[in-house]
Amino acid sequence: MADAQIASNSMPPEDQGEIKVTSQDVNNIQANHVTIRHGSAADIQAETVVVSQAAANRVNAETVELRQAGAQSVRGKNITIRQGGAMQVRANNVSIMQGGLVFAETQEANLTASTAGTIMSSGKVSLDQSTVKAIVTRGDVTMDQSGSGVLVARNIKTGNNSGTILMIAGRVDGEVNSVFGPAAGAAFGASFALVVALILWIRREFF
Repeated sequence: MADAQIASNSMPPEDQGEIKVTSQDVNNIQANHVTIRHGSAADIQAETVVVSQAAANRVNAETVELRQAGAQSVRGKNITIRQGGAMQVRANNVSIMQGGLVFAETQEANLTASTAGTIMSSGKVSLDQSTVKAIVTRGDVTMDQSGSGVLVARNIKTGNNSGTILMIAGRVDGEVNSVFGPAAGAAFGASFALVVALILWIRREFF
C-alpha cells in the first residue's frame, strides 16, 4: 500500500494497488483504489475512489463515493454522493443523499433530500424530498414530496406533495400538481423542443 503523506504533489502514473491521500493537494493519481481525505486532487483514475471532506477536479472510476466532498467532473458506473456535490456526472447509476449536482447523464438516478439542475436518463429516476429543475428520461419517474420544473418521462408515479411546471408523460399514477399536464402536452411541443435544445446547448457549451 502506498501512502501519499509525502512532499510531492503528484502520484506516479504507473499502476498501484492502493493510494491514500491525507491533508495534501496532489495532481494526478492512478491506482486500483484511491482514498482522499482533507485534501484535493486534480485527476484521479482508479477502480474505486472515495473522496471524504476533500475535493477533486476530474474522477474516472468504476465506483465513486463523495462524502462531504465536491468534484468538477465524475465518470463511472456507480456514483454515490453523500452530503456533497458535483458539477457534471456521467454514470450507469447515480445515488445522491443530502447532496446536489448540476448536470447528470445516467441510466438510473436516485435522489434523497437532494437537488439537481438537469438529469438526462435512459432509465428510472426516483426523487424523495428532492428537487430537480429538469428531468428528461426514456424510463419512469417516481416522486414523493418532490418537485421538478420540467418533467418528461414514459410513466410518472407520485406520492404526496409533488409538483411540476411542465409535465409530458405517457401515464401518470397518483396526484401531481402541474401547471401544464399530460393532456396539454401536445400544445407545448414547441416549448419542450426549446427546453431540450437549451439543455443540450448548456451541456455542449459548459461541459
